[in-house]
Amino acid sequence: MNAVQSTIASLRTSKSLSRLPGSDGVDELWHLLRDPRAFFHDRFERYGRVFKSRLVVPCVFVVGEAANRTVLITRRAELSQGLGYARTAVKMVFENSLMLQDGDDHQRMRGLLTPAVSRLSVRESAQRVHEIWRDALARAAQEPSADVYELAERATFAVAANALIGLELGPGTDAFRPHFERLIAGVMAPVNVRVPFTALDRALDARETLVSMLAEPIEAARRRPPSGLVGQLAHHRNEDGSQLPTDEIAHHLLLLAWAGYDTTASASSWVLHVLARRPDLQERLRRELEVLADDFSELDAHGAFPETEAFLLEIERMYPSALFFPRVTLADVTIEGEVVPEGTLVFYTPYMSHRDPGSFRHPNAFDPSRWAPNAEPRLSPAKLFGFGGGPRVCLGKAFARLQLKLMTRLLGGYDIEPEPTCRHKVLGLPVHHPTGSRVKLSKRPG
Repeated sequence: MNAVQSTIASLRTSKSLSRLPGSDGVDELWHLLRDPRAFFHDRFERYGRVFKSRLVVPCVFVVGEAANRTVLITRRAELSQGLGYARTAVKMVFENSLMLQDGDDHQRMRGLLTPAVSRLSVRESAQRVHEIWRDALARAAQEPSADVYELAERATFAVAANALIGLELGPGTDAFRPHFERLIAGVMAPVNVRVPFTALDRALDARETLVSMLAEPIEAARRRPPSGLVGQLAHHRNEDGSQLPTDEIAHHLLLLAWAGYDTTASASSWVLHVLARRPDLQERLRRELEVLADDFSELDAHGAFPETEAFLLEIERMYPSALFFPRVTLADVTIEGEVVPEGTLVFYTPYMSHRDPGSFRHPNAFDPSRWAPNAEPRLSPAKLFGFGGGPRVCLGKAFARLQLKLMTRLLGGYDIEPEPTCRHKVLGLPVHHPTGSRVKLSKRPG
């Protein structure tokens, strides 16, 4: 589509959305980027659960449990994730990936990746994840204070590089990291057009370097019995008996590493931030998890650790890693009584949906007790959309929750308190996390 066609399409979409509440102001994107959380609260209070906006092109935001179920489950075939991400730099950085696919192509790709990711089970990866976080917390405890996001980001990167991609910690991971950071920076580029010397240009160069770096570990995995994510993909056979090409496996690994790194770093930083300000929660979680033996498979037992599970559900509710996700309508779709025309860019927002008073009492209060088994009303985790929902739920959801549980268990060995002089802020984009939040970790005796 050339610039003229794009402009005409934008005008048509804007006209078809004219009766929806919201704003067509050219400053909408500026307001979103300046303070995304304030943007959502303000628009939700003014316009309700379906409202139009303009982020370079006309678009619609939808809020709430019912709207999310329409987008992700009941009318999912009429809303394309692939076309949504195709309007972002993801199209260039992760071309032909799972994120850009719909229909049969998506089902085939998910059928390939799901068995490999599911084998990142507690028994196979928990011990290594535990060791990485144990060492990260021990190092942080040696410092006067630690920035919660920097601590979480370093640990989750090590987990992604070691447990997901299979790199050895140390020189291999250190060499991988700068290229991986350039790759991620490119995903957040404002346009999906390659221009020399821009973040997207550097990301595409980094991708080629990373694919080359991963070739040897993938080939080595082919020579060993299948183990871990790399091993499962390296030994996968297509219907015709052929193996996956090495560069295709590398592209899958990079996508999964990005998805499992950024989002878990965000959630982990909120765990540290909240616990530092809630010694009562520290003590309750410590008492519950201290009985856990080294057989980490117990962590996956449903209902075995209700305090911990409730705490992590509330972290997901209050502090989802991504504030909103894109779709494009393939037909006219009715959402919360409003008709959203075909071809419209639609964003569903876990952040504002999780703050919807129609779904949660006192939605802006951090209250894990709302998820207790005996809470009234009884809440279902299905009300949460931090990991998406329906057939496109995040592939790494179980692995992310395992990592957060292991981290929370290790934190029981420390007293955590906020550094008294720090003044934190919240960064909403590209990943939702506290910035400037510093904590002191003090090793408990025993």
